[in-house]
Amino acid sequence: MKASGTGTAAARVRAGSPPRLVAVPGTGGADAQQRPQPPLVVFVGVADDVRSRLAATLTAYRSRGRVQAVSVSAVVVEPDPMVLRSLAQIGVDLAACRTQPPSARLLEQADLVVVMGYDQLAADDRRTEDWCIDDPRGKDADAVRCIRDAIDRRVQRLLIRLGVAGPTRRPAGSTAS
Repeated sequence: MKASGTGTAAARVRAGSPPRLVAVPGTGGADAQQRPQPPLVVFVGVADDVRSRLAATLTAYRSRGRVQAVSVSAVVVEPDPMVLRSLAQIGVDLAACRTQPPSARLLEQADLVVVMGYDQLAADDRRTEDWCIDDPRGKDADAVRCIRDAIDRRVQRLLIRLGVAGPTRRPAGSTAS
């Protein structure tokens, strides 16, 4: 069976020249601009940004770019060292996520708003969830891991509901069953 082409590429390789690349219609270019934006999930920190930042970081890590995850809170605090260690155990860097100040525009653009705490956000119920999760600040290592794992399970279920879940592996340091 003869391969398609004129054999020029093989002759170039034999002569020491690399083969030329040929653009194929229908890849990249204008088609890339028509791809839909990934869903935007806004995690709202009620008292501060600890839980919202943790959830946004885990969402970004688990979705691998298939979801835009944003942490929003009026109060930004320094990350708790125990939270940083807990995330490091599963290979996640909290520094990858920065909390933004709340804005009506961002909340309107969101495909889903997740309130992290014990409060209700005055928003469209169709697009709002309340994740009643304990604050990990000041807790011991086991409690922080349990909170991390609870948020991680919710994030993974959220990605399934959004239709963007990929294959997952159980993290080595996870206490989830």
